[in-house]
Amino acid sequence: MTGLPTHRGGPHGSPHLPSNEPHPGSGRTGTPGSATRALFRPVAAWPVASRQVLALGVAATVAALAAGCGSSSSDASPPAPTTQVVTSVSGEKTTIPLKVDRIAEQFPAHTVTDIMLGAGDKLVAIPQNVKTIPFLRKVFPGVNDLPELFRNGGKVNMEELLKLKPDVVSTISGGDTMTPFTQAGLPAVNMAFDTFPQLAPSIQLAGRVYGGTAVTKAKEYADYVNAKLAMVQSRLAKLPETDKPSVVHIASYPPVVVDGGKSLIDGWIKIAGGTDSASGVKGTHVTVSMEQLLQWNPDVLIIETPGGDQGLAANSAQSVVDNLAKSPGWADLKAVKANRVYLNPQGLYPWDRFGPEEALQIQWAAKVLHPDLFTDVDIRSETRSFYQKFFNYHTTEADLDQILQVGSK
Repeated sequence: MTGLPTHRGGPHGSPHLPSNEPHPGSGRTGTPGSATRALFRPVAAWPVASRQVLALGVAATVAALAAGCGSSSSDASPPAPTTQVVTSVSGEKTTIPLKVDRIAEQFPAHTVTDIMLGAGDKLVAIPQNVKTIPFLRKVFPGVNDLPELFRNGGKVNMEELLKLKPDVVSTISGGDTMTPFTQAGLPAVNMAFDTFPQLAPSIQLAGRVYGGTAVTKAKEYADYVNAKLAMVQSRLAKLPETDKPSVVHIASYPPVVVDGGKSLIDGWIKIAGGTDSASGVKGTHVTVSMEQLLQWNPDVLIIETPGGDQGLAANSAQSVVDNLAKSPGWADLKAVKANRVYLNPQGLYPWDRFGPEEALQIQWAAKVLHPDLFTDVDIRSETRSFYQKFFNYHTTEADLDQILQVGSK
């Protein structure tokens, strides 16, 4: 016959089918296990559709395996860091936790920076006498509950400190001051500034150490103090040397204690357009004789509000003036005769030394020394704005009188 397809088949001419499949028209089913054996037929013998399904399945499997290899542990992202290295104001490098929750504060003035940057609630230990400053207690009442572990000179009972498990110790200075803490396994960072140019960088260092919102607040403060510094300097840039009054800043009495050349006090006196009569004295908190003060005979005397540090409870600047007034020769001083004895403001800490309120100090001192050049600077208004902006505290008129020591002389 012609026109019919021919088949290669068995001896009977029937098409060759696998033994486990029924012969067409026979009505027989496969033998037991025949379905299983069908799975192992040569692929070439499978129907075209089955071979296409198999190819797609193999391709998907290969792709999945490739994706799995691509995300192997060798290519995985490294774990997020938990520490950082910071450099102290004095140059030492220290590894600290990225997340700082517990702060031990050795330096009295730096307690104010801690509070300003929103880290007050993280303090676990503070210096002696910080809580004796009235305005600090009002702005941050939590200070009353903190242990005063650091005594005069920054001395501390290390065993008691270790029990508090601080993440970082803020030290009063660098060098040997940091050694006991590092030897005890406590990360220590010196964030204290000694000169005015170090002020803004030291605050930003503290922001980096504490992290979170402290970084932004530190930047805001740096912008503020730099702007106020530029304003003061621009107005005094052409001031003749002969128009700069001589100034002596008295830290306490008795005895007469002053700060010498290259100190922070010497720095802001010069920024504010004065000459420092004590610039020939070297160091901070240096005792001089009353005879030396009479020899200097300055145009202006600025009296610090003493205390609030480890060695002395807070007092009023008026108490210092009252004691000085009893000294022979006091009434003969030029500054006394001209009624140019000024009481330095004190807020959370004396404005004149080592805290963020130094930004207010340069404005106050410039207006005291050169009132005609700063008639538009309203110290009360600036003070109110400063504490609202950086401490979220609204000052009352009574607060301002206390800070600026109105009514005292």
